[in-house]
Amino acid sequence: MNDFDGRGQEELRSGLKGLADQQVPVPAPVREVVERGRRRRRVRVAGAVTAVVACAVVAGVLSGSQSAPDERRSAPAAAGPTASATSAEPTVSVAASASASAPAPAPVRREVDPAGPPAQPGSPVLGQAYPFDWGVHCGARYLWFSGRIWQAQGEVSLPPGLPGVHGPNSAPLVVPGYVTVTGADTARFEAPGYLREPAALRAVADAPLCA
Repeated sequence: MNDFDGRGQEELRSGLKGLADQQVPVPAPVREVVERGRRRRRVRVAGAVTAVVACAVVAGVLSGSQSAPDERRSAPAAAGPTASATSAEPTVSVAASASASAPAPAPVRREVDPAGPPAQPGSPVLGQAYPFDWGVHCGARYLWFSGRIWQAQGEVSLPPGLPGVHGPNSAPLVVPGYVTVTGADTARFEAPGYLREPAALRAVADAPLCA
């Protein structure tokens, strides 16, 4: 009995050892489960990579679309002042030169005022025409204007039928016109309707008495 038990145990151990040494094949269903798990992992990894790449592309497109309008807006803004500067300066200079060179309104024919001669300015403004009745009973040689004596530079031809201070052809005769001071010692007298051209005047210290 004991010998049988000893031999049986020895055979059992030998059989178990043989089984352990042998490579037991994995059943087919187990391999399929393992392969399926591996495929799922590969799909998940590929999906994650695709998502990352897609996010990067979308981020690049968005950043480009946002920066492009900014560049377009900044370009005109940078060019605007140059353009406003080049267009504004000629406008101001042309307006200034036009106003500076704009001729004064042409004087019109005057008539003698029965109330008396026009008042004379104490300090005449250069270039401004002042109404003046030039008394020419001694000829058109000298006139007194604004506290100074002015002498005609050349002969002044007087037309017939000049008015007088009391009406036509009444003494003393005058030429209704305008005196314009053009410089420190120069002026001109013009009388539309009476004189063909203005008379150049120069300030002098004295004048002879009328004969």
